[in-house]
Amino acid sequence: MRANKQSIGQRLRSARLQLGVTQLEFALALETAPNHICQIERGRCVPGGKLLRGMRVEFGININWLLTGVQDAAATSVLTQELHALVAHYRRADPRGKEILKATARFMARGADQSAALHPRP
Repeated sequence: MRANKQSIGQRLRSARLQLGVTQLEFALALETAPNHICQIERGRCVPGGKLLRGMRVEFGININWLLTGVQDAAATSVLTQELHALVAHYRRADPRGKEILKATARFMARGADQSAALHPRP
């Protein structure tokens, strides 16, 4: 299990760095302690369900890939392009613009969650 924890941690660190986000920024967005992110990245623990969901919602991280290392190349390619564009816009924004972008993303995620709850797929 140790190797699996380390692999998950390595993939998480890789994804976080690709997004250009510090451990502190990542932890704050996921409402967890920066030390928790550090412990996951070092392979000392694995993220729980709530944290995994947050990683998907807040950062678009492919949870299947994070946990297993297996990734759908076609879906990832489009998602990666979209994420890189979004991150580039975020980086260019002033502090107020960054807050607006984060608030908009949270609002949209809540709307998507509510919509999925109201209209479950068969």
